[in-house]
Amino acid sequence: MSSTDREIVAELRDRMQTLLLPDAVRLIEMNQAEVDDTSGVERDALETYLDEAGYGMDAFPSAFDESLTESDSWQSGRTVYELAEGRVSAFPPRWHEELRDTTDLHEYLRVICADMPDSDGDGTNEDSEITENGVAEQLLLDAVVAIGGMERDDARIQLKELRDEGKIEEYPSQHANPWVQLS
Repeated sequence: MSSTDREIVAELRDRMQTLLLPDAVRLIEMNQAEVDDTSGVERDALETYLDEAGYGMDAFPSAFDESLTESDSWQSGRTVYELAEGRVSAFPPRWHEELRDTTDLHEYLRVICADMPDSDGDGTNEDSEITENGVAEQLLLDAVVAIGGMERDDARIQLKELRDEGKIEEYPSQHANPWVQLS
């Protein structure tokens, strides 16, 4: 493994007590985006990372196949999405298809907000990453890093510019991980 790979393994090892399977997939996927332009993570690579971290797939309470979905849209709860060619992702295939060639956060919000729940709920579930109030900022940043290959700091700068231009809104504005939506 390269030094970057060792860093991913170390982070997996450090976070394994609280890490859920989709979070492990997301962590690996975001870091692999820096070295290749393919979507998602190969299942074998996921298993190798977890084995290297000393835990393997058995570290997770639910079986991998129970977490896996073929859905094209965001599913609430902890889900891993099946992509083409034996790859998996923390993000739905439709997001990869529509967003892989862009780093425009406005476009990411448009696509992700299409998966917002209907307005018949209260929209304030703090555990949800997509609610009636918008998209959790961390999910938005993770998606643009993993799918678009953008550096996280550059994404934060673009997010601030969109906010300053009044093109997006955050709720609540002082929250550590506010929900973001188009104005």
